[in-house]
Amino acid sequence: MNVCRKMSVLTVVALGLGACSDLAETKVQPLLEANNDNYTLVWNDEFDGNAIDETRWQYRLDCKHWSKQQQSNNVVADGYYTILLKKERVECPNNTWLQPGQKEGDEPARVVHYTGGGVISKSLFRYGFYEARLKTPVGAGWHSSFWMMKYLEKPENSDSLKFNPLDDPSLHSHIELDPFENDSIDPTHFQTDAHQWKPEPGTEDKGRKQNKVGTKQIRFNDGTTLTEFHVYGMEFTKTHVRYYFDGKLVSETEFPASRYKHNDVNIWLTGLGTFLGNTQAIDDSKLPEQITVDYVRFFKKNN
Repeated sequence: MNVCRKMSVLTVVALGLGACSDLAETKVQPLLEANNDNYTLVWNDEFDGNAIDETRWQYRLDCKHWSKQQQSNNVVADGYYTILLKKERVECPNNTWLQPGQKEGDEPARVVHYTGGGVISKSLFRYGFYEARLKTPVGAGWHSSFWMMKYLEKPENSDSLKFNPLDDPSLHSHIELDPFENDSIDPTHFQTDAHQWKPEPGTEDKGRKQNKVGTKQIRFNDGTTLTEFHVYGMEFTKTHVRYYFDGKLVSETEFPASRYKHNDVNIWLTGLGTFLGNTQAIDDSKLPEQITVDYVRFFKKNN
């Protein structure tokens, strides 16, 4: 599938963003049912090296819910990026999330028994087409995601999302785009949506501190499972967000800049022990497991 598998040299193209020269020369396009060569590849990672390319990625390092995200759990080999998902006890002094087996009112354990990982692009993006080919882990309890939001620095001594940079009163209106979120308990389902965090007072959803737009549950009953490779795509424009699965449009929502104050975003690939809704605890019998990513690409639409 990865047409750049043999290439290890990345060339710099428009806006100083990297793209594989073979892909640029072949004018690779997003996987779309109707695509008339309307796009130009301007940034990508085909994971053809033997380590994370730290010129284009930084690591997600935090404790959230049931896992600590660790640098060592991010591996590149044989043309793929894998996020290793393990059972191991790690201290998280600032982590106040309840762990599996605990109930409301229990004292925070301040340790987790699982580790995950993730990477965040160093480049920022806005309008265009985002695409990744990946497969999810087997066994309950893991949250896999390919999503976009501007990375906001945390204090060096903070290893927990208890400190939320969005609580900074000087920050306003940050968007989040979610072309793919999956809870591994159900390999036949994923969710898409868009958020505006910290909107102007009086413009937020009733009873919330954000605006959440176009949430859709994508479900399959034809034998499709997300534990096999699939291509997830998203077109982001000044007026709409469109979500694609293996080249087919599965969801579309209005998300106008005039209303939701668009900003530049980073690309995130993450795997952690947590959930979107109700789920059981992590299935230890399936561990270790992994999320496997073939490639990530960003395209600009031609004028």
